[in-house]
Amino acid sequence: MLKKVLLLTSFVAFGACSVQRQPIFWQESVFSDSVSQQVVPTVAIVLPLTGEYAEAGKHLQNAALQAVFDHKDVKMKTLFFDTMSTQKGAEQAYDWAVSQKPDVVLGPIFSQEVAAIQDGGVSVPLLTFTSDTQLVNDKVGTMAVTVADQVRQMVRYACAVGQFRLGVLASDSRIGAIAKEALNDALADCPAMHLEKVSLYDAETMNFTNAVKRLLPEEIDADKPDLTEEEQLELAKPMTERAGLDAIFIFEEGVKLRQILSLMPFYDAGPKDIPLYALTVVKSINDANANGVYFADLDASGFNSFAQNYKSAFGEQPIRIASQMYDAMALVFDVAEQGVPVSLDNLRLVGAFDGVDGEVRLNPDGTNQRPLQLMQKKMRGATPVVMPEFMPLSEAHNPWGDFIQPITE
Repeated sequence: MLKKVLLLTSFVAFGACSVQRQPIFWQESVFSDSVSQQVVPTVAIVLPLTGEYAEAGKHLQNAALQAVFDHKDVKMKTLFFDTMSTQKGAEQAYDWAVSQKPDVVLGPIFSQEVAAIQDGGVSVPLLTFTSDTQLVNDKVGTMAVTVADQVRQMVRYACAVGQFRLGVLASDSRIGAIAKEALNDALADCPAMHLEKVSLYDAETMNFTNAVKRLLPEEIDADKPDLTEEEQLELAKPMTERAGLDAIFIFEEGVKLRQILSLMPFYDAGPKDIPLYALTVVKSINDANANGVYFADLDASGFNSFAQNYKSAFGEQPIRIASQMYDAMALVFDVAEQGVPVSLDNLRLVGAFDGVDGEVRLNPDGTNQRPLQLMQKKMRGATPVVMPEFMPLSEAHNPWGDFIQPITE
């Protein structure tokens, strides 16, 4: 049954939606004679189904369809709208979705799409999949793992194992600002921890050499023939001692994160030399330089089961955030089954919802709460890290002080 629905949906999506901006799927049962006179809740789903990010959109669309099939006894009208992977397209898709008078809108995925919709005005609340918490509020929620939760879990582990002297490498950008604020809040739980060195770089740069070198000791050429005894002794020390750092937190994404990680070993500051922490996106970097980096993520046990069902239905492995769409739809169906209006406020009133990725709670401010697992990146996937008992200290302090200033190249 699900495979048949998928084939029908794919044909309509790419044949008509990108031209006429019309919704591309309705749950079949809402048009049968037995329910045609009933008031049926409507969920509109806004995704990039064509364009640069169509592959990601397809996976989330499939996850939503899987949820529809798994809850086929609950009457729900499900509509999809294509953002065409652009900001303008996202705004148009949302406007068209709103014209269909949905009870709630799910999506979009990316922060720039969410920002475009907000700029045009949010009339029907959104439950999105962006991790940018600066975009969420009472009308815009997110199902994504937030930067704040990631940073909190990483700090918790670093504190527990005695990594108190931190270095921070971050861009003078939106993601850098979010991570900095999250780190500032998280450090309150470990007053012994402090920021020893902070290197901020211009958000537009692709040259990270100077930014990396600012965190590290003065270079010594190990190959020169006339090394002094002092230099030899210095080179023999571990990088943590030479740099005066117990760990480095890197707050970057995508190609830039890959560039930074490829640069670190040239200065004896790779994961084998000094503990490195990064945001969850590091798990998608299939590069030896990322091996050993710590990050915080959802427990994978529930996702593995979901992925098996997904692959059975759609013939391929889902991307990691597909389960967040499935959980969002399952939460919508849960509220609809209770006979109450399907609204973002009522989704929040459910409280702790046990989904594929474990327990999730939607907060009134648009954020969410999820239990995260500390992971360490490996060449193939990642492995969970055992969290030592956490003993927060009591001394109060201001870890950032007044010395943080953006550094331009």
